[in-house]
Amino acid sequence: MLRDLSNFIYWKLFAIYSQYSEQRLYYIIPNLKKIINEYSHQTESTGTKYPTLYKAVKNIIKYKPKILLESGTGTSTIVLAEILLKLKKEDPTYNPKLISMESLPRWYELAKKLLPKKYEDTVEIILGEREKFEFSMFRGYCHSNIPKYDYDFVFLDGPSYEDQYGDSCCLDALKVRLTSKSKKIVGVIDTRVSSVFVMQNIFGLKNLRYLNFKRTSEFQLGNISKKPTINSLSFQYSLLGDVKLKEDAMIDKR
Repeated sequence: MLRDLSNFIYWKLFAIYSQYSEQRLYYIIPNLKKIINEYSHQTESTGTKYPTLYKAVKNIIKYKPKILLESGTGTSTIVLAEILLKLKKEDPTYNPKLISMESLPRWYELAKKLLPKKYEDTVEIILGEREKFEFSMFRGYCHSNIPKYDYDFVFLDGPSYEDQYGDSCCLDALKVRLTSKSKKIVGVIDTRVSSVFVMQNIFGLKNLRYLNFKRTSEFQLGNISKKPTINSLSFQYSLLGDVKLKEDAMIDKR
């Protein structure tokens, strides 16, 4: 009974926040509803959730990133491209680049075919089939073939992270954090809670939080050691035998 009530409250809060996020997006980009509908009719994509899209657009407006990485091409690509075009019109000196990674060849071909011409100077869709990625004690998947840029924004919504061993996580944001020379990478994660869990353990809770009823997470990633040392001092222990990685244990403090 309590579980049913809890689920009802959770989905009710999510529905309310989704409607709020959708309306805020349409206010920021007045023609967005028409653009999304026209694009969605041509694809089988269910699209990214409005709370995630809203958080992404807010962060792009706030930080005006120069090199953006999208992990998982789809309706979100159109939304990100549209806000970038809007900002470019407002400030002609702003010249961002969106790299959108897709791991499945058939989706890649479809996305390339359907990308409106007005986005071609801003968006580059790249096929990068998924590959394993390991960092310290964590394992997951990322896109191969990610171009070497100093990314300062990441939209994390792929690739698939399920394999014969069960679920892992998506680690594109971590992968580019290790190579990007940007002092800070901001971005959002669409639901993928396992990715939030891993990144919280690496970067610390203060750098990304996940609110369940929003089903999305914003993050800010600072520098990180490329070869972290994990030993008994890296963990905290409870009297009940609970072991957790210390917050910020893996962040480069230099």
